Amino acid sequence: MKTLLHISILAIFLVSPFTGLSDCQWTQKASFGGDARHRCTGFSIGNKGYIGGGHINSGVEITHEDYWQYDPGTDSWTQIADFGGGKRYQSTAFTIGEFAYVGMGEDDQDAYFNDFYRYVPQLNIWQPIASYPGHPRRGASAFVLGEFGYVGTGQSDFGYLDDFYKYDPVADDWYPVANFLGEERSSAVAFSYNGKGYLGTGHIFGDDTRDFYSYDPLTDTWEQLADVGTVNRQDATGFAVGGYGYIGTGNDVDATNDYKDFWRYDFETDTWEQFNDFCGEGRRYMVSFVIGETAYAGTGTDGTNMKDFWSFDPLLSANKNQLATIQVYPNPTTDFITIECGIENYKLEIFSLSGQLAFSEIVNNSMKTFNTSSFDKGSYLYRITSDGSIIKQDKIIVL
Repeated sequence: MKTLLHISILAIFLVSPFTGLSDCQWTQKASFGGDARHRCTGFSIGNKGYIGGGHINSGVEITHEDYWQYDPGTDSWTQIADFGGGKRYQSTAFTIGEFAYVGMGEDDQDAYFNDFYRYVPQLNIWQPIASYPGHPRRGASAFVLGEFGYVGTGQSDFGYLDDFYKYDPVADDWYPVANFLGEERSSAVAFSYNGKGYLGTGHIFGDDTRDFYSYDPLTDTWEQLADVGTVNRQDATGFAVGGYGYIGTGNDVDATNDYKDFWRYDFETDTWEQFNDFCGEGRRYMVSFVIGETAYAGTGTDGTNMKDFWSFDPLLSANKNQLATIQVYPNPTTDFITIECGIENYKLEIFSLSGQLAFSEIVNNSMKTFNTSSFDKGSYLYRITSDGSIIKQDKIIVL
């Protein structure tokens, strides 16, 4: 028996036209469990997040090796095993399946490293794996595509770098891929979306930058995309969640301005628009990770080391700027979705929780029915936009 999911939308706008998102999507959570610090490393495994390493260099020099696990269900931190490589800051991390891979960075003796370790959460241990084949470095960037981790750029004794390598966890080996297309750099922001990697901003020789690129593993090529925002920045943070990319915070090359602005990237149109500011203090070297549809970020410095920690949920603002009533029934669904909408000429998109686009269509009438029988079972995020503004975002479940 086919199940219909009806989405009825009554859009009654305020007197002034809806022009964007005005409420804060950031919610302050329990502060990071360790000491305040910056240049930490973060990653997530399953429904847990992790932050560790980093250093303090304001009046006193301290480099850390402790790592902490964050449980969003209890909003609490638990210390785990110290990093297998000892004291490090500006290490690089990525997650494949049930393991995290962390390596490189700089220690308290100003030495750069190219070693890597696998964190096994079930055993709470760090296991050494094959070392990164490039120069030892700090501030490299990483993203995951399929079952492979991609790591590159960074700063070494030889200066800034643009080389990139792919890690195969089954073979425990690294393989060279195309060098990064842009200028050599460190402290860039990187994330993945829908089968491609994205990298931009960061330190370049004598300056900061706002250029942005994508990597396609099928062709082993990089492509330059639209620049990020309106000002150059370095030491920023970023992530992909809810079908968009986000980059924000950081500072300028002279370290005189610590930013709190955020920019949202539309993967389909290759455009950036300014989003709401980060709701904490402006800072550089904030670290972030994503669990499900929620991003988390914290620590960093503006000259004073910080340990505050925040969650970012783009859905928080979606319904607060207009009087819109949306009813979804029944939910879950199996075969069909019907949308009844009080407005016309809107865009409907459906994303998997990993951010992959499952459906997209411009709807030009008040009722639309389409088939979902080809969807994999699970939860999805739908988004309805009109004139570039989000009207509604929420979850649907396909059985």
